[in-house]
Amino acid sequence: MARITRAAPHVSVEEVRERMSTDPRSFYRKRWLIIYNALVDPREAKDIARHTGVSVATVHKLISSYNRLGVAAVETPGKGGRRNEYMTLEEERELLTPFFELAKKGELTTAAQIKQAFEKRVGHEVDETTIYRLLERHQWRKVVPRPFHPKADKEEQRLFLQNFATLVEEALGSRDPEDDRPVLKMAQDEACDAADKHDKTIMGTKAYSTTDSSTHCA
Repeated sequence: MARITRAAPHVSVEEVRERMSTDPRSFYRKRWLIIYNALVDPREAKDIARHTGVSVATVHKLISSYNRLGVAAVETPGKGGRRNEYMTLEEERELLTPFFELAKKGELTTAAQIKQAFEKRVGHEVDETTIYRLLERHQWRKVVPRPFHPKADKEEQRLFLQNFATLVEEALGSRDPEDDRPVLKMAQDEACDAADKHDKTIMGTKAYSTTDSSTHCA
């Protein structure tokens, strides 16, 4: 004889129907639908599973737990969502508020700074990925300086580099005769090498902001 799957009457049919229809969480509604079927029309688990769109194992597990524990068996967390978080979302927003204020002023904030503040709050070190996920949750984006100004005139820059030595000599020749400060003249390739190193240093810095502004190198 086939085994009938039957739900215990922990709550009334009316209440089960209400929860099944109005609960804001879809996986809770699905659970109440299974219980409703096992309560008003007890039958084989395979038939309930076919009607509710779940596996037979799910029906057996849920009804067994519900018969033992009642409503507590239904209102348990699903598979999704955050687990074992260090802070609530509200606490994370509070932590990021000072950095957000800086970002609104156009100032850059590094992940290292946020990591330091985060670790001070939780009392121990965390992996960098924890901070990156935190920033992603709160819709922060990574920005880096551009290697050149977007409105720069390339031809003007080329002429400047070509005539740089002449411009320097003209500047030295026109300065105050009493200005005897020493002048360091760099070769063009030395100046470019120094600029490249400067750009690489900046571009290698991971900076975060919530604004649309970014640092530009002319």
